[in-house]
Amino acid sequence: MPRVVVVGASFAGLYAAKGLRSVADVVVVDASDEWEYTPSVHEVLGGRRKADTILASLSDTLPGVEFIRGVAVAAHESEVHVELGDGSIKKIPYDHLIICVGCAYARPIKAALKSSDRRAQLAGAQSELRGASSVLVVGGGAVGVEVAGELAANHTVTLTAREDELVCDLPPAARDYALRALRARNVRVELGGGDEERSFDARVACYGARPRTGWLATFVDRDARGFVRVDDHYRTSMKNVWAAGDCVAKDADQYLAAYAHFEGEYVALMVASEILGSAPPDPYVAPARIVALALGPDDGVLCYGRVVVLRGRAVPWVKALVERWVVRLWPLPYELFRRLPALA
Repeated sequence: MPRVVVVGASFAGLYAAKGLRSVADVVVVDASDEWEYTPSVHEVLGGRRKADTILASLSDTLPGVEFIRGVAVAAHESEVHVELGDGSIKKIPYDHLIICVGCAYARPIKAALKSSDRRAQLAGAQSELRGASSVLVVGGGAVGVEVAGELAANHTVTLTAREDELVCDLPPAARDYALRALRARNVRVELGGGDEERSFDARVACYGARPRTGWLATFVDRDARGFVRVDDHYRTSMKNVWAAGDCVAKDADQYLAAYAHFEGEYVALMVASEILGSAPPDPYVAPARIVALALGPDDGVLCYGRVVVLRGRAVPWVKALVERWVVRLWPLPYELFRRLPALA
């Protein structure tokens, strides 16, 4: 069978690998031998959960796939060069390459690329925050809001953001609800560039996503920020190279785990059609946007398109159900979700 190499083992990469393991020899390359459900990292930072609960063995999650622990450092027309833990370089040939490396964030929101022990990293962050009385959370997007809401139960929290509103990509009603909910939890919210010079016991940066694509150099086309350019079938400028997830240049409101699922599944369909010589699927159409935003352990807001469909303590339960589904790589069928009507 042809060989497909997937670089990156998070949402897009794992769903792509899952969709191809029956038609190809699939090799997944990642810096860790575990995958992390990062959407729940705020619960770990707040001390409500242990790091173990958001980490899962890659081999247990996706049997029948070869996993190589290492960091991609270069790509060529028919092989990827991977730096292994001992510093040696392994050359991995491929017939198709799928780039799913995602973005880097400030720690502890995301693991350092070469981190040897994410559990220890998260435990250290938990310990630092547990001993802090005052915490500054920087960033008014979904990550910053969820971290601030989680920490508010046991800390004096200040949330600062450059923007004039929180979660600017959500509907106005959701923005207003998030602001009121945080203030009700005694979070001090400073918008429009708050003062970060004051002294705090701990600081959590929740901004600055950067695509992990420097190793690609000029191999495929990237935009000025480093995001990989793809066509409407998620093919890059190289015929047998594809990309999916947060490393792709796309609309700003599509940088969500759910879209990474859909894109990974879609790329698997595309590559399978090439391997089998069958008709390719229609061009990718982003499904309607569904966002569940937690505002502490017992509050949140759920948006479908531009409509707020649920508020209150049921939202964290919805998020927990989604996590239980996704960590098992159960299907989030793209073909179904793309047919759901958009709500304006």
